[in-house]
Amino acid sequence: WFTNSHGAFSIMSELRTNRIVPRDGLPAGSYGGIIQVRYVSSTSGFSTTDTSFTVVPLTLTITPTRADSAILLMLSFNGNNASSGGGRLKFNITRTVGGNESSIVTVNEALVDYGASNIHVQGLGSNYIDTGHNTTSEITYKFKIATHNGTQVQVNNNGRSDFIAMEISG
Repeated sequence: WFTNSHGAFSIMSELRTNRIVPRDGLPAGSYGGIIQVRYVSSTSGFSTTDTSFTVVPLTLTITPTRADSAILLMLSFNGNNASSGGGRLKFNITRTVGGNESSIVTVNEALVDYGASNIHVQGLGSNYIDTGHNTTSEITYKFKIATHNGTQVQVNNNGRSDFIAMEISG
């Protein structure tokens, strides 16, 4: 609230910040408030028989306002083992800053088929707090999948994927 030149109260319609921390500070293992959010989603199907991680067309970028901020990553997708034969859908998330890519999350058995038929699962994914970026340069996060044995695995065969990055103050 503030008083204008006529003595009337007005409501400020915008709050801008690059750091939100509670009055008494943060306990260990805690983070402050959300500074910014980036979001991408897709319903386009994607499949691979590659045993090396292959980029799914679900990539997002965020430019942190502070090097000491954390980035909360939330990934949700559906997966399918498109053929029988005991295939395992694996996934990882990579971070690229200034051309240097590094893997930050790997799940080697997100979907496992031990039987003779294919499996379709909604709600696969991961949440991760990236505290290792230490930059205010643009960060690109990529979602990648692979199979462990060459059988076909799919993403978005019958659904959607959502990928969210939130900068949170540290």
